[in-house]
Amino acid sequence: MIHGSDRNAVRFEPIRSWSSGGSWVQRAGGPFQANAGQAGAGRAGPYRLCPPEAARRLANGFEAGLDAAALLLFPLLLVVPRGIAALASVAGLFAAGLLLTAGRPAPVRDFGRAIGLFAALLTWGGISILWSIDPWRSLEMTARLAGLFAAGFALALAADVIAAPARLGTCLVFGFAATVTLAVADLATHGALSRPFSTRFYQPSWLNQASITFAILLLPASAFLFGRGRRVAALLLGLAGAATICALAGTAAKVALGAGLPVALLCWRWRAATARIGALLAVLVILTAPLTFTRLERGAELVTTADEVKLSAGHRLLIWSFVGDRIAEHALAGWGLDSSRAIPGGKDPIQPGETWLPLHPHNAALQLWLELGVPGAVLLALVVGTLWLALAAARWPPWFAAAAGGSLATAFVATFATYGIWEEWWQGTLWLSLFLVRVMAHAAATGSEL
Repeated sequence: MIHGSDRNAVRFEPIRSWSSGGSWVQRAGGPFQANAGQAGAGRAGPYRLCPPEAARRLANGFEAGLDAAALLLFPLLLVVPRGIAALASVAGLFAAGLLLTAGRPAPVRDFGRAIGLFAALLTWGGISILWSIDPWRSLEMTARLAGLFAAGFALALAADVIAAPARLGTCLVFGFAATVTLAVADLATHGALSRPFSTRFYQPSWLNQASITFAILLLPASAFLFGRGRRVAALLLGLAGAATICALAGTAAKVALGAGLPVALLCWRWRAATARIGALLAVLVILTAPLTFTRLERGAELVTTADEVKLSAGHRLLIWSFVGDRIAEHALAGWGLDSSRAIPGGKDPIQPGETWLPLHPHNAALQLWLELGVPGAVLLALVVGTLWLALAAARWPPWFAAAAGGSLATAFVATFATYGIWEEWWQGTLWLSLFLVRVMAHAAATGSEL
């Protein structure tokens, strides 16, 4: 802050917010409330670079930007899904600005373990440049992920300093409801809405990115409305969203939502136990992936059945088998960050229109094993396990915690059958989803008004 005794000097001074038991403290010619009992209690005070009134106006502007990001998430997924990377980056900048100007503490220490795990993952990915078969690609992805992770953590931290979480949640719900309607219209008109934004021939699979995100955020958005007392609206959104997911072409979204619903029910009754079991199962699934997913194609009947369920499913099993063989060749350190597209033999044809490894394994666990070896797989397992344990400890209303548990299970299943884990739009979607769930949780816990 700028002190009256030396207005030419700018000092970075932490400002702690008021809570019960706080006291008035004079700073920079004006009072603000601080709670000495919370100093150092795991919440770092933000830093202001301007007078309080200007900071308040800036904070309002940054929060309005985050409201707009929540509103635009689903419409953008419908027409330009790759634009989510840019949306997440801009939202991360708004979040960083809010952290600097809001005058409310952010839970930095609460995220210490997660920040450490992602930093270790990024560092190991950077080190893998030394042996990567595509070092320039690995270097480029390291830089991209550094920016995405920074934006993601800014969003996650900013969720705790949002002044009007209910307003932001309402923006998300409006965008969600509008896009459900637009997605049905786009499907019925064979891309009348989305076709102008693409040069490719229209396919129903264009809506898969929107469909999988519908599945991830359906339960939290419905629970948010339920907690606001809008139970009819919550029911309608839930039914309309589920029906739209079933109507769209994306098989992964249907399977992921089908996995998330029973987990939500279990979390409703036994949240802590369910979350701890979820953490254990997630770790086991990730660490044993080279011994499980890669052997599924050995059952000829399973491959045939997979093709009957989805045209590309049998091909995916063959991809996993190929990836398993390549993992065995470099199991300890992997082939290098984002090297999947350059794996020897990956471009060899299986049959017309199919290769052994087109771009990535369509499986997050196998991709980490393939590219970053044992350390990458272990770090991914620890990240996912940490999320489940955080759910177990979260002080959220039971109904919203149950919805969040279902959402986490849906996202976890989706990462095992869909997109490359480093795709920027997919990273942006996952980080924005985490941010939005946390914001809606605060609205549910505090009963804040719009």
